[in-house]
Amino acid sequence: MLNGDTSSLLCSPFDKESRPLFGDGSAATAIEYNESAKRIYFNFGTRGKDFEAILTKSGGLRYPIDEESLKYKEYGENIVRRDKDSTMDGMSVFAFGMSTAPKSATALCEKYGIEIDKIDYFVMHQANMYMNEKIRKKLKIPVEKTPYSMGEYGNTSSTSIPLTIVTKLHEKMEKENVKILAVAFGVGLAWGSMYFETDKIVCPEIILM
Repeated sequence: MLNGDTSSLLCSPFDKESRPLFGDGSAATAIEYNESAKRIYFNFGTRGKDFEAILTKSGGLRYPIDEESLKYKEYGENIVRRDKDSTMDGMSVFAFGMSTAPKSATALCEKYGIEIDKIDYFVMHQANMYMNEKIRKKLKIPVEKTPYSMGEYGNTSSTSIPLTIVTKLHEKMEKENVKILAVAFGVGLAWGSMYFETDKIVCPEIILM
């Protein structure tokens, strides 16, 4: 499975609200079928009515790129962007993440009888430190079980969870059996939680380009 985002290309270089937050990244995950392997559990959802909270106005079939969408417009001090650039309502996204992420993780654990205190690592989408720490505290996860990579790479969108695993946990993943609860939230607005266990997998170090 391949995934990645070049978020720096989607943000205006003159938008202080969005541009400093994001980094670019990609990840490749190879999954091998094994009948004796532990099950993987998921909890997914979306709230489409709030799609405008994270939005790129122009660039799709409904609103294709045209001359007008390439013009820079000022929306406030140091906030200058085009219709082709992505925008984010920070407060709406913050409230969404704070409310939804803990509920998603809790619902997953309750449905499948997973004991949170027996999970080795809780890996979140790398949104921002303040939000993620609030979510961690709501779930009562110890700080030592919550790795972060945003300090080095920012918010790398769909890549942030695998990137965090590769940069912060690769030595343990290769040598030990590891139980992970991953929680993501963002564009859509959508969310997803996933519980999985690994058994001494190949987890190479990050490649910088």
